[in-house]
Amino acid sequence: MRSIIFKGKVVSEDASKVCVLYDPKDGRVVHVHGVTTVDGGKEVSQAELEQRAITHAKALGRFVEGAKPLHLPFSAIRQHGGLRVIANGTGLVPSHTEPSVRELREQHRKPSRRG
Repeated sequence: MRSIIFKGKVVSEDASKVCVLYDPKDGRVVHVHGVTTVDGGKEVSQAELEQRAITHAKALGRFVEGAKPLHLPFSAIRQHGGLRVIANGTGLVPSHTEPSVRELREQHRKPSRRG
């Protein structure tokens, strides 16, 4: 992910935070929602961020019943590929079960080796 630019300046990563909704049974990420507060903007509480995440996930047709929230700094989701929440619910690890959209696109673009 690229840095966020506001009024010609890079916004500090501390200005951004994310709420990850996940299934506590298997750590599967249901939805990720983030906010960035720029100079002069109103700070968003963790409770409000959770509610926004739930609302957006439902609007996208995601099943959120029983999902738990995990609040993280923006830097926690900078890596490429799928993610899942670790068993104790305190962080993220790469998920090898689902390829990223980028990986799927790259696989689709590769020419077939059939003769």
